[in-house]
Amino acid sequence: MILENLIKSSPDVRIPKQIKEQSGKATPFLQWVGGKRQLLEDYKPILPKKFHNYHELFLGGGALFFELHSIYGNQKEFFINDLNRELAITYEQVRNNLDKVIETCSPMELKHSKEFYYAVRNIDRTKVSERKYEKLFDAVDKLPHNEIAARLLYLNKTCFNSIYRVNSSGLNNVPMGRSLNKKIFNFSNLRSCNKVLQDAHITNKRYQDCFDQIENGDLVFLDPPYVPESQTSNFVSYTTEGFSLQDQRELKDFFDEVDKKGAFVCLSNTYCDFITELYSKYNIHKFVVNRNLNTKANKRKNSSTEALIANF
Repeated sequence: MILENLIKSSPDVRIPKQIKEQSGKATPFLQWVGGKRQLLEDYKPILPKKFHNYHELFLGGGALFFELHSIYGNQKEFFINDLNRELAITYEQVRNNLDKVIETCSPMELKHSKEFYYAVRNIDRTKVSERKYEKLFDAVDKLPHNEIAARLLYLNKTCFNSIYRVNSSGLNNVPMGRSLNKKIFNFSNLRSCNKVLQDAHITNKRYQDCFDQIENGDLVFLDPPYVPESQTSNFVSYTTEGFSLQDQRELKDFFDEVDKKGAFVCLSNTYCDFITELYSKYNIHKFVVNRNLNTKANKRKNSSTEALIANF
């Protein structure tokens, strides 16, 4: 009960923020770097109109999953997976234990401050110098699952640009964003997501280990960490393992095997020579999207160019 004890011992510093919450179409409850919300209308005309079941193997915010569920409902089975254990646990808790998650999150709305943010973020470490921390434990091993979910939901909504990033020790090191005056949680949408997730098989494993569940005629969407746009770019690590160019080549081999299986398969990535040459035998669609992630405003780019590679 480490997080709950921290919450209880922290003072209320905010007046409740009121928003009109309305039940309706479920939308992603997490903002995720590289999320596909702004590309959904571009993707939909490309995707096959008829397919069997749906598989999303690098789930992240799950924008395409939620969109396709709104179209097909319980007509299909949905298989969603992510290697990030903290993320997978959060999805499972929103599906299976939402009341307890909301109970944990609710008081955090009133306690949100710079001091509270860093206390929640740093719950798994101790400070040894001005810029150095020593890891005490793995939060996903020590905290109850409802606290893991509540912590991720809170940090996601209050950190800089909703980045999920961990260092080589597995410690979240994202600074707080400009969130002191905003409403943090939308529990109405969480309840809508809870209903949608009842139709989903949620797993936490390597994408390669999902191969056997894919069948002829299924639709598979792959949204891996992207290839950097330049040699100096540093892509956000969602897990401590990172994702190298060799990992990209191995993912292409997996794409080929899924294609041979007779499934519809598509993959998003940076539109660059490495990717277009790697997937040259497939259909490649090009999109320009806004991705402003740098903490320094003068280094932010207005847009980036992304590819959707498909075997259809």
